[in-house]
Amino acid sequence: MITASASTYFTFGLLVTFLGIGVLVNGLLVYIAIQVSAERRENREYQTSLRRSAGSQ
Repeated sequence: MITASASTYFTFGLLVTFLGIGVLVNGLLVYIAIQVSAERRENREYQTSLRRSAGSQ
């Protein structure tokens, strides 16, 4: 059986915790960026449709 000191367990726990938080935050940032991009695209399409309808009147 492999034995490890308490400091090894502590170090491993800290690595898992902070790497996990980093992955979670990066995932949220990617999700937000995708949402912002989609919203901007919808806004552009809406503005284009308003200009077309205003131009045809």
